Amino acid sequence: MTPSHVVFPLLDWFDCFFFLVFLLPHALLAHVSSLVSPGDAPPPAMEELLKHFTELSIRQQQIMEHMASRQGETERELAALRMAAGARTPLPDPRVQATQLLPRMTSHDDVTMYLQMFETVATGEAWPKAEWARIIAPLLTTEAQRAYFTLPPELNESYEELKKEILGRMGLSPLSAAQLFNEWAFDPRQPARAQAANLSRLAQHWLLAGGPNAHQVAERVVMDCLLRALPRPLRQAAGMRNPANVDELVEAIELAEATQHREVGERAPLFPRRVVQERRTPEGTQRPVSRPPVPGPRDEPMPTEAPRSPLRPWLAGCAVHKENAPRAEVHLNGRPFLALLDSGSAVSLVKTAVLPPQPEAKTKLFITCVHGDTRDVPARRVTIAGVK
Repeated sequence: MTPSHVVFPLLDWFDCFFFLVFLLPHALLAHVSSLVSPGDAPPPAMEELLKHFTELSIRQQQIMEHMASRQGETERELAALRMAAGARTPLPDPRVQATQLLPRMTSHDDVTMYLQMFETVATGEAWPKAEWARIIAPLLTTEAQRAYFTLPPELNESYEELKKEILGRMGLSPLSAAQLFNEWAFDPRQPARAQAANLSRLAQHWLLAGGPNAHQVAERVVMDCLLRALPRPLRQAAGMRNPANVDELVEAIELAEATQHREVGERAPLFPRRVVQERRTPEGTQRPVSRPPVPGPRDEPMPTEAPRSPLRPWLAGCAVHKENAPRAEVHLNGRPFLALLDSGSAVSLVKTAVLPPQPEAKTKLFITCVHGDTRDVPARRVTIAGVK
């Protein structure tokens, strides 16, 4: 009887393991069985070998079942450990991340640019917006930090309210941005791109504060144009009501006009006008002839005395100031200008076109003209030097 040959194909490691555990014993059993004729009884040694292979196959099958069950238990234990480790591991504190990603605010930083940088980083790091105010608080300094601590507890947790308060304290409220936008002038000494970016930032801070829609943005432009075209008394009266839209502004203007008309009608002179009647002399009497007043004694200048200074000119800006007032060339912040010398003024007046607008808060000075007109004029510290 020709023995049959068993062919072992080239398999991967798992298939080889499966083949050795399950198929090899059965193949050997089949091979041994083929060596014995159907009618012959197997020899005792062969019977022991078959019994041994059968026990080995059963044992290997039990081992595989046990390993499969242990593998499932191990996977479940690993999943439970991962979940427990994930629950115990705390998330990184956004305030710690903020101190690592952002520098602390300084007095030289632009407040609007710093807040915009913080918003960009907070959005990229996916920090909860409800915690933005708490995250940025350790980074604030000077006036911005005081704005955070002076807000009520129910407001300092809101980033929008905190941002509004900070910009208001720094003189960068939407109203201030509107004023700076209208007073903006091109500076040939500065790069055009930087000036355009600054103008765009002012416009966005003025028109897009609070997230308005397109209709509300158009209303803000109309309201600003209308307010600037009003006379000063009407503009002050209407602006005090803080109108939110065009309809409220029109109502405020109409109310101010009605109030002014009523005040004009009810206004009475403070003092009764004195009526001076010319006294008539009796007929036949001679009217006394008035003599011109005799001039008093007058000091004559000494030959060695310095020439007297001309009369003091009126305050610059009044309609009656002298036309031939003296002028001098001066340097204002390093730029040459022709200044009108005014010996009767305690302050120096400069046109707004000379000094470009700046985002810092402006100081107001109350200037009273010789005729009694008082106006508040924005002031700024400058350097004035004479021409050598």
